[in-house]
Amino acid sequence: MTLDDHQIERYSRQIILPAVGGRGQQALLASRVVLIGCGGLGCPVALGLAGAGVGHLVLVDDDQIELSNLHRQIAFTEADVGQAKVTVLAQAVAARSSTSITHVVERASEHNLSELVAEADLVIDGSDNFSTRFAVSDACVRYRKALVSGAVSGFSGQLLAQSASGRPCYRCLFEEEPDHAPRCDTEGVLPGAVLAVAGMMVQWSLLALMGRPEVPYGQLLQGDLVSGVWRSIRLPQRPDCHCHASIELKT
Repeated sequence: MTLDDHQIERYSRQIILPAVGGRGQQALLASRVVLIGCGGLGCPVALGLAGAGVGHLVLVDDDQIELSNLHRQIAFTEADVGQAKVTVLAQAVAARSSTSITHVVERASEHNLSELVAEADLVIDGSDNFSTRFAVSDACVRYRKALVSGAVSGFSGQLLAQSASGRPCYRCLFEEEPDHAPRCDTEGVLPGAVLAVAGMMVQWSLLALMGRPEVPYGQLLQGDLVSGVWRSIRLPQRPDCHCHASIELKT
């Protein structure tokens, strides 16, 4: 793919970065990303990736916009309340970029993730529940796709980069769903916390798509979004991980 004059000007401020250059920009324009969840994390992630020139975005969510979403889900307005999040987010992305968009008004699950993940260059998980996160991670392991996963609760943020090898994976971190799974509707959240995590998700995703070595695969990044202190934890691969065991039995 050769960059035309319009693309060179549009993406000039990132092309001049040694880590990007023309080759990195070409990789972004040729990439296909599946984004699970179009809420607080999904909105800024989708807009950020499209702004950087990601070629194709597949948006997946079955939820509708509520008034209580608007303080942190930055692609939506009060006029959008009641509409499907994926539909409105797709329109917002299209208005700001030339990114090709597929929107899937379904909940991501083991029933549809195989088809979605198999064609992706990268999968990003901004969902808000453990069952979806487990299913997404499992599908990425099965199809050997890299995954960037983010979560926010209260003033705490969490990011995980899972390599295409799937070792370690999300189930190496959480073998089973915790008894208490915090959610924004019960724990609360400020928009700055969401944007902080989403910004890191965009950064890691762009680096991954360009094949950069800086992506911290196999590490969990935990942040205190009041103090601004982050800590990185290298995850061990669980020898009894259910995901790897089931994949190996099927192959």
